[in-house]
Amino acid sequence: MKPITIRNCFFLSSLVLSLITLFPHQIAGSGLVEQVCEHSHNKTKCIESFNSNPTSEGASLEQLGVLAIKLAVQNATYTSLYMQQFLGNQTLDPAVQQAVSHCAEQYSNASQELEDSIDALSTDDRHTVFTWVSAAITNIESCEDKLKESGSPDSVLLARNAMFRFLCDNALAINKILTSKH
Repeated sequence: MKPITIRNCFFLSSLVLSLITLFPHQIAGSGLVEQVCEHSHNKTKCIESFNSNPTSEGASLEQLGVLAIKLAVQNATYTSLYMQQFLGNQTLDPAVQQAVSHCAEQYSNASQELEDSIDALSTDDRHTVFTWVSAAITNIESCEDKLKESGSPDSVLLARNAMFRFLCDNALAINKILTSKH
């Protein structure tokens, strides 16, 4: 076995330093989710949401921004399916049915606004990302207001609304970090 020489140590150190310099997102990527989630209202839930998607591993900050929005879109899609099933209940109080129908429309609008924000993120239009994601949150707040007015006892939908807002807040936090970097 060859002894480790100063020359070998210098070579290995240079190689590692070169890799870190050339590929900073891949080397630091695993810790990037944790760094981003430091800006979240709930770090643990933030990390769990990103880790639910394998593409978060090694992702750049920009890629995490897109992923955060896609996670909110996915939540909106599942919530829309839930509401369709809920509306199929023939014994629903008319006020609750109207509120859930309103929510379905708001989620549809929010999904489109989030898709538009992904387009804006791909062109580095940070202001438009903020506008669209904020509009999506406003839509879901409108849904929640209607549910409360109707007296709807559906805690599942209220919890889904809270999760949607949380995911959108994560997207806004990443957008803010990206804005401050430019």
